[in-house]
Amino acid sequence: MNGERILTEATRALRAHTDAGWIALRDDVVAAAVRAFRPAAPVRGHLPGGELWVTSTVLVGQVRAALDGFPDAAALRITCTTTPDGDLDRLTVEVVALYGTALVPLATRIRLAAADAVAATLGTAEPPVARVHVDVSVGDVTDDPSDL
Repeated sequence: MNGERILTEATRALRAHTDAGWIALRDDVVAAAVRAFRPAAPVRGHLPGGELWVTSTVLVGQVRAALDGFPDAAALRITCTTTPDGDLDRLTVEVVALYGTALVPLATRIRLAAADAVAATLGTAEPPVARVHVDVSVGDVTDDPSDL
């Protein structure tokens, strides 16, 4: 069967197809498309002369860069949520930790580094540790430092 004949048969089959299937699926297709396109949320920062807006993607990138130097952990996933006014509400950092690392001190170091990165990115004078919740979870453990 040549390509033109296959195309002709496919076109005929599509023309014979009713819209009933599309009507049943269209809400699912539209919902999947909306979920697939997820623009970054704006996050409000503060400058001496006014407000500063940064996308959550930039903020997450800055936090990830701040955590890149850790010899005993690496970020797997970083997410942030904002208040309805655009203020940063919560930062969640999931890491892979090197086997044998004391996890509580590691989480403390990650929280501080993340808060420092947030402060530098959003223009706040001090790290917002008390205002912004930084949740740290260990998603994986490895015994190979090259995995970090």
